[in-house]
Amino acid sequence: MGLDALFSPRAVAVVGASNRELTIGYRIIQNLLEFGYSGPIYPVNPKGGEIRGLPAYASILETPEPVDVAHIVIKNTYVPACIEDCAKKGVKAVIVNTAGFREIGDDGAALEDQLVALAAKTGIRVFGPNCQGIINTDPAVRAYCNFTFTRPVPGHISIVAQSGGVGEVIHQRIAELGVGVRKYASNGNGCDVSIPEILRHFGEDEQTKVIVVHIESLPDPRAFLEAATEVARVKPVLAMKVGRTAEGAKAVSSHTGGMMKQDTAIELVFDKAGIVAFRNIEELCQSAIGFASQPVPAGNRVGMIANTGGPAIIATDELIESGMVMPPLSKKTEAFLKEKLYPEASINNPIDVLATAGPEHFAAAISALIDDDGVDSVFLNFVTPFFVDTLGVAREIADANRRSTKPIVATVMTEKKGWAETLDVIRKAGVPTYDMPETGARVLASMGRYASMLKRPAETAVSFPEVDTDRVRSIVCGAVESGKPSLSAADGFDLLSCYGIGTAGYRSATDVDGCVAAANEIGYPVVLKVDAEAIIHKTDTGGVALGIDDPDSLREQAERMASQFANVSPAFLVQEQLEEGQEVIVGAKAVEGLGHVVMFGLGGIYVEVLKDVSFKITPVTGREAREMISSLRAHKLLMGVRGQTRADLGALEEIIQRVSQMLTENPEIRELDINPIFAFEDGARAADVRVLL
Repeated sequence: MGLDALFSPRAVAVVGASNRELTIGYRIIQNLLEFGYSGPIYPVNPKGGEIRGLPAYASILETPEPVDVAHIVIKNTYVPACIEDCAKKGVKAVIVNTAGFREIGDDGAALEDQLVALAAKTGIRVFGPNCQGIINTDPAVRAYCNFTFTRPVPGHISIVAQSGGVGEVIHQRIAELGVGVRKYASNGNGCDVSIPEILRHFGEDEQTKVIVVHIESLPDPRAFLEAATEVARVKPVLAMKVGRTAEGAKAVSSHTGGMMKQDTAIELVFDKAGIVAFRNIEELCQSAIGFASQPVPAGNRVGMIANTGGPAIIATDELIESGMVMPPLSKKTEAFLKEKLYPEASINNPIDVLATAGPEHFAAAISALIDDDGVDSVFLNFVTPFFVDTLGVAREIADANRRSTKPIVATVMTEKKGWAETLDVIRKAGVPTYDMPETGARVLASMGRYASMLKRPAETAVSFPEVDTDRVRSIVCGAVESGKPSLSAADGFDLLSCYGIGTAGYRSATDVDGCVAAANEIGYPVVLKVDAEAIIHKTDTGGVALGIDDPDSLREQAERMASQFANVSPAFLVQEQLEEGQEVIVGAKAVEGLGHVVMFGLGGIYVEVLKDVSFKITPVTGREAREMISSLRAHKLLMGVRGQTRADLGALEEIIQRVSQMLTENPEIRELDINPIFAFEDGARAADVRVLL
């Protein structure tokens, strides 16, 4: 079943209801009553009697009418039996507020597994455990199935939070800012009803205009990605992930693994889904207000109006640094404003209407920007002078907002008691109003970020048809079946070749004579590398010799390596010595439940020194491959700055996409480094590869 019964229950029971005020069982009854829940409320307590003036029932089975939602607030070990009784009663969903499940260890996890099994067996939906619950402010429902304290007014922001504490902070802050909320959900452990499912429910709710998401982890990142991608196409999803600075729990053996931060995968999920990500609660809440009350801009072009210069400069700096642009006004707009504004006014962008500007001047400036096809949104900086009819200005702003199809965001800098009526007119008109210019600018910039995500073309990853699939599976499966933790260098290069990724010419050898024979086939100069699973950083340990020009030198280097690494019985790889090119790296790391994260950056020794890298989740599309390259700080180096060799960016884009296909088709690959890849003016070829399984 969907989640309609959970969020719009016809009747609610509270199993574990109590007359003791400092208990969850009391608080939920109190919240339902005080919030004006529209349906019957059935307290359930073995002692019967009355709770908050309502008759209490000894069992859920004794309640007189059908029940859609039952809160369960009893000892954790009693919860499974209670759910079975709820199923017999025909309850559609239970909210398990009780803690003491997976979050406490193995015993709790076993109890939680019972809840999952009961949900599957009975069809009853389990929300939680260890959770707050839900809120629906719809006037026809008024369901406060939650034990928190914020009393929201109806609005258009819906909130889903993994952490009840953070969720309530967000909820309370939005309420403090005087803005309404539509629905709220904090599902705790989320053993059955999941955040992706709640996201879809909010996405289908016509009265929800923006969704706020808080997460600490993603138990099923692929499911979240799929749901968020669907929803973000039709309405904005704003998200915040906490725990960014936690130290990674697992050691990694590749450059790619070492470059990934703790929350890289979740940030990439947000980006791929089209979610607008935030790093602090205040900006998240303020932006939600903007999205809830204004249309999404068509682009990132801002027209600004100010009656004082300083705040406009602050807002402009913030907007430009956040990726917005301040285009010049059209000739038509300039001519109109010269006619309507004071002669001393500045007819530029920002438009300075002057401190003495009255209602008619603000009306003209706003109207001009709304009508200017080169402007996507309007930003107001309004200081309230005592010598101006500010109430009249507010009414003009309100009237313009009612007519505008473009978002209007305002910074109103004033003394709030003296100009309360002015502020009230603007806010009641639905214009998001902020105290500081940088705050308003960041809100508008977040709206611009979402607009740019909506403009991204629908694109699927390319599938290259000429892959030697049989050879690929033979290499990968053969290594896995033999228990090898990694591919040999030769097998790694064979894998790249199977996917059409250009490499330096290579031959494998098992002894010194084999190395000489291989070099004679390839042609001098050559590179000699030791090939052994135990040797990770070959260059650092003397396992690589470059620019070998003749058989005697090759024999000397091979004998040295054979002696130096005798304890690991190494094989050898003889390679063509490539001409110099730009060195880059393409790597990957598997992420449980998601697939792989692909990395691109400057290669060779620079990858660890400069850490100038970018990431995307597989499958990587052509657009995403181009973004990976262009997003590097050192992108201009690849363009051939100051005599440097220009890299064939098209070839690099194709390598990234071919690697993405290889990873998608071979989930056994755990980590991958192709480093360096030499990028030339025409083409690119891999000089080294490491594949961990």
